[in-house]
Amino acid sequence: MLEPIIKLLIKVKEIAPENIRTKVGYILIIPAVASVGVMAAGFLHLFYLSFLTFDPFKLIVHEFTLQNYIDIFTRRLYQNTLLRTFYISTAVSLSCLLLGIPYAYYLVRTESPTVQKALIVLALAPFFIGDVIKAYGWLIILGREGVLSSITHALFGYKTTYLYNPFAVYMGLLQTMLPFAILVLAPSVTAVNKEIEMAAQNLGATPFKAFIKVVLPQLKPGILGAFIVTFTISMTEYAAPDLLGGGGCDFMANEIYMVMCNAVDYPLAAALSIILTLVVSIVVYAILKIGRLGNIFIRGAR
Repeated sequence: MLEPIIKLLIKVKEIAPENIRTKVGYILIIPAVASVGVMAAGFLHLFYLSFLTFDPFKLIVHEFTLQNYIDIFTRRLYQNTLLRTFYISTAVSLSCLLLGIPYAYYLVRTESPTVQKALIVLALAPFFIGDVIKAYGWLIILGREGVLSSITHALFGYKTTYLYNPFAVYMGLLQTMLPFAILVLAPSVTAVNKEIEMAAQNLGATPFKAFIKVVLPQLKPGILGAFIVTFTISMTEYAAPDLLGGGGCDFMANEIYMVMCNAVDYPLAAALSIILTLVVSIVVYAILKIGRLGNIFIRGAR
């Protein structure tokens, strides 16, 4: 089906003038530019909306105000929600690195094709399950009649629930984010020359020391990339905090939803969205700047 289209494009290129043929690459990036343009336009609209006035009857009054941002920085509810979102997302991202690095390393270095395929399937399987379904799975595990409660009852003689607290949200997000970390880390492990690791061991280093001193520093792009991916997705997560937090451990996405759909305060919801975007952007920029990840990519491209 694509063959006729490809042939047509080749013929068009052949008959096109020379000055157009040399600029085909610019034409090919038009879809990407259009996609980014749509997102930028949406962000600018949110930014404009965040400075408008909310009215219970008119909903949006086109009068400039800073009250939405003042409310965010002065009300304890929004401060606590932002801090909760930040520290749980950070804990999840660090845990993903702690678990994902050895998993990705063994996935790449194992010499057994069967084991490697099994590890790949285990890493990809969560992508075929929706976030809501995974959250309900944790409801079964952490609930009062769940697995952990049964263990508590057997050991101490009473049942309890492990739901509706930061721990439950952390576990739900960890399960969701870990596959992302593994998929980002695996190519970095593949890029590490195994012979260098073997040379370190031949010079007297133990396998663990060779991994820490030789392999780990070379995984820097993958480690920073995995942290960025898991952190940004966790910061905008909705399902796990809503189902596992039980209303007492909401993230910023939950607050934005409630402000927009329950209070119908679109300007305040827009301001919350802008603050969330800025926080994530500042953290990502700091990681790229401190880790010099951009320079690594540029040198790799050369």
